[in-house]
Amino acid sequence: MELNDLALPLTRVMPNAVQLHVLKGDTSGTVRLELLFKGGYAVQDKPLQATFTNRMLREGAGEWNADEISQKLDYYGAWIETYSSQGCNHVTLYALSKHFPELLGLLAVMVKSPTFPQNSLDVIRRNAKGYYAVNSKKVDVVAQRYFENSLWGDSHPLGHVVELEDYDSLTRDDLLKYYALVYGSRNCSVFISGSVDDALLDAVEKHFGQDEWGCDAGIGEVSVAPPDTVFGRCNVEVSDTMQCGVKIGFMAMDSASPDLYKFRFLTVLLGGYFGSRLMSNIREENGYTYHISAEIDAYGKRNAFMISSETANEYVESCIKEIYAEIEKLVSEPVPAEEVEHVRNYIFGEMCREFEGLTPRSEAFVNAWLSGDEFRSVNDYLETVRAVTPEELLFVARKYFDRKKMIEIVAGTV
Repeated sequence: MELNDLALPLTRVMPNAVQLHVLKGDTSGTVRLELLFKGGYAVQDKPLQATFTNRMLREGAGEWNADEISQKLDYYGAWIETYSSQGCNHVTLYALSKHFPELLGLLAVMVKSPTFPQNSLDVIRRNAKGYYAVNSKKVDVVAQRYFENSLWGDSHPLGHVVELEDYDSLTRDDLLKYYALVYGSRNCSVFISGSVDDALLDAVEKHFGQDEWGCDAGIGEVSVAPPDTVFGRCNVEVSDTMQCGVKIGFMAMDSASPDLYKFRFLTVLLGGYFGSRLMSNIREENGYTYHISAEIDAYGKRNAFMISSETANEYVESCIKEIYAEIEKLVSEPVPAEEVEHVRNYIFGEMCREFEGLTPRSEAFVNAWLSGDEFRSVNDYLETVRAVTPEELLFVARKYFDRKKMIEIVAGTV
């Protein structure tokens, strides 16, 4: 199966030096605009500071209150998403192209003049604490929290396990301080995709690309301290559960590693689709779980490998044993050529499906940008998938899979 290279975004530098990355080609009449502000968790002073600051942009700005912002978005059939990651805060607007110029003005007010009303902060904090309490009873969520804690270490900002008191200690002043540090043209990049024409790009430049705005200084390269990984087994008690959440993995390699794309292929083969080795063994043959997966999670320029599953309490040790048995096979013998070809076709098929629209394509290029890669890296992965051999996969498996350097988290009644 052949998959052609993806068209790369075009980059336009606006008068205030903000980069505008443009991905044209969609004829559906919709547009996706994403503002990225360098910072994320890496520059916060307190847990949750980045997430709450970004979330509160929707709660009031300039002369607009939260209800008025929501009503205007609803009137035009648009919506805004906000989330924070290791080194970046994301604000994304989705709308019909014919309404986009009108909505750009609202978005500009939201990111340039937020009011951070105390009453909204109190409501969001209360709701977030409720979600936290519910999630603290879910074994998969708890296992993920402690996996990241072991991955990065207790003292690392990305390894902190959030507690209820973290919500209570966060103040409006904390949000104002973080906003003043991060939000501004010197830390901003813009990605736009969809039914884009020159008039719409000019409107983006009008609102975000003319004068400097926001924070006084740019953050520059976001520096994240190296992980202080704690290897080995960690049992986390979650009372009255019939299943345990299981996470096994390690910090793999930086995005610049020449092994990354081959390791990504290997991860799909091991646990990235329904017919993978882990699914065939642990679900189909042994019935230990309904679902098990292997994936690579990107933390900026670093990439972590993780196997995830939930299994009945009595099957935990058997499930873990079979996971390592499958890893050992990858280390000890080449993958049969026909299996490599099968996985190759699967990946191409998934990419054809995923990249059918401009939104997932734009997300792929944003992820490359966040990793410090050139946009070409998305197509470099395609080239690797086309050419990878069983011998190369064996070499990569032997290089990175080491049981002594694995994190094991079991959350539940253990």
